[in-house]
Amino acid sequence: MTEQRKSAKQTDARRRARDKAAKFRELQDTLEQLATDYFVAVDSVEDTNEETEREIARLRERAAKQTQVARDNADQVIVRMVEAGASLAEVADRLGVTLREVKKASKGAPTPARVEDVPTSVDGDERSETPGESERPAA
Repeated sequence: MTEQRKSAKQTDARRRARDKAAKFRELQDTLEQLATDYFVAVDSVEDTNEETEREIARLRERAAKQTQVARDNADQVIVRMVEAGASLAEVADRLGVTLREVKKASKGAPTPARVEDVPTSVDGDERSETPGESERPAA
């Protein structure tokens, strides 16, 4: 009778050990799946950051081009003011810029072939060389 009892205890112990092992394996499977989810999320963050950096680079490039076009247009306005007869100093004062900026724009900025034909926004193909500053009366 003691043997049956010992056998029953062993059977019960094995059952409990299997239950604990099953719970342990279930926990390990859950932890493995969660770790997988974590690595997928981290990879997604890295991918998103890389794509964002590429988009930022494209935006900066586009902004630089648009800024250059705006600067060229501003320089053309200065040239047109000088061509209209305003002195360099007067243009600088009127626009609130330095005389140096006016000289730089009137010396190096491309100008339209004919002032009368210049639209509000000028394409790069319609520009020609600016007459030298020596041809203008000094302020």
